[in-house]
Amino acid sequence: MQPKRSGDPRPAGDFLRDILKQAGSGRSRRVYLDALEQILGEEIAPHCQILGVRKGRLVVELDSAPLFAELSGFRREEIRLRINELVPDQPIAELTFRLGGTGHA
Repeated sequence: MQPKRSGDPRPAGDFLRDILKQAGSGRSRRVYLDALEQILGEEIAPHCQILGVRKGRLVVELDSAPLFAELSGFRREEIRLRINELVPDQPIAELTFRLGGTGHA
């Protein structure tokens, strides 16, 4: 059997797996974003973007330095516990905040 070249066609099953994997991660992110909206309220939640969820670690990007200081310094554990109450079937062991631009004005 010859090794696959980068230009060779991929089996349809590979594409389907990739699509389902991406859809699942988007769905997971939406569940956590909904939870953050409930916890933080409609004024703060728009400043948050879910960057990823993997192996019990949720990474949230914030577009505000003062908000980053408050949430990462004072409210991280409270928010993590509250997320776990709202999303009990996908608990978070670690909540990480990052400061960056999310494109929000």
